[in-house]
Amino acid sequence: MGLFIIIVKQTIMKKFFTLILLFCFSIAFTNVTAQNSKPVVGEWKYKVAQAPYGYDTGVISLKEVEKKLTGEIIFDSGYKVKLQSVDFKNDTLRVGVYVDSEYVNILSRVKGKKLEGTVDSSMGKMDLTAEKLEKK
Repeated sequence: MGLFIIIVKQTIMKKFFTLILLFCFSIAFTNVTAQNSKPVVGEWKYKVAQAPYGYDTGVISLKEVEKKLTGEIIFDSGYKVKLQSVDFKNDTLRVGVYVDSEYVNILSRVKGKKLEGTVDSSMGKMDLTAEKLEKK
């Protein structure tokens, strides 16, 4: 009988420990997601010198909706395209967008209020720089 009680107590303690561990992990991952998005949310004035005229400058607008990053690119001509995918982890921003029926990948590193990276399209890889615009 004593051995049975010890086994039951050990089983209960293992389950309790597992629940506490899962709870801690869920809190940790929730906080990481919330913290990671903040540096990129906002408007970024970008320049891609090698891109065709009309696509070479504009604004990348990023916002967080229901804990997911989303946004659009607004070219200086006023033409807007919705971002298809946005991911931000470890100071690296990855964006996928259709521009004139072509899927374009953007990969950049956030360095304070600046972005540096590349745009990958059928024209090849092109350098991208951007600076975060101040809120008005």
